[in-house]
Amino acid sequence: MATKNAINNISNPIASTAVTIDPAAAADSYVQFDINTTGEFRIGVDDTDDSFRISQGSALGTNDTFVMSAAGERTMPLQPAFSAHLASNDNNRTGANAYIVGTNVALTEIFDQNGDFNTNGTFTAPISGRFFFYGSVKVGGITAGMVSSIVYIITSNRTYFANFNNPGALKDSGNICSFEIKVVADMDAADTAQLQILLTGATDIADILGQATDPITWFCGYLVV
Repeated sequence: MATKNAINNISNPIASTAVTIDPAAAADSYVQFDINTTGEFRIGVDDTDDSFRISQGSALGTNDTFVMSAAGERTMPLQPAFSAHLASNDNNRTGANAYIVGTNVALTEIFDQNGDFNTNGTFTAPISGRFFFYGSVKVGGITAGMVSSIVYIITSNRTYFANFNNPGALKDSGNICSFEIKVVADMDAADTAQLQILLTGATDIADILGQATDPITWFCGYLVV
């Protein structure tokens, strides 16, 4: 088997235009990469919409890992990304212990690209990298006796804390307060991440508020690098 074959456009007989791949008909224009006769990746132009694609296997437009439209917009269809929200109230949830959002009332997925999120509130990293997470929790039934609040994202490597506040003092006239946290977290493959909240004080039982249409309590994230 030939190895280390070189193609260049330094001089003839290779023309200065180097290599052009053209099916000379209405068809995909591509290069196929195989290992031991098994198609691993195909890279080229999909004739259906003239997009440039990198696809797993041996067909453009199937299991795409990268897509650039003819206009230049780029997407990565298999890049880990998720968004989920609480579609109904989860009443009497906060207490002396931290509460994982999604534990009692399952979250509803808006999208889960690559299928790495469990509606019990747990995201599992499919690969090592840096992940951005953003969580927002809307809490109702807050009383003046709730003097401390912490919202945090727990990952396998470390815990990220935010909102060290006095919810009893911050609540609105409807006894509602919102808590948010965002972070870029380092994760290893198979590490997990969860959104949690803790309210403490003389009384610590409150409701996690949800809504069926527009999200008011949510957890989302994606792979950055």
